[in-house]
Amino acid sequence: MTVPPKYYLHDLGPQAQMMAKNCNNERMAMMLEYVAIGSMIVMAGAAASQILRDVFGSPGSEHGHGRSR
Repeated sequence: MTVPPKYYLHDLGPQAQMMAKNCNNERMAMMLEYVAIGSMIVMAGAAASQILRDVFGSPGSEHGHGRSR
């Protein structure tokens, strides 16, 4: 039984770009570029979310505000 390789999102963009450059199939290279761009967009969104959470705090963390349980 083989274990599938692990891919980490922060490594996926550069890996996909490198694979696209070495690929001889134009359609596959385009798909790999889309994967690279998409993973970079997701990582930028995650970083922005973390920054906003650090600056303003997580939603619902203040007692007395929001929905009551």
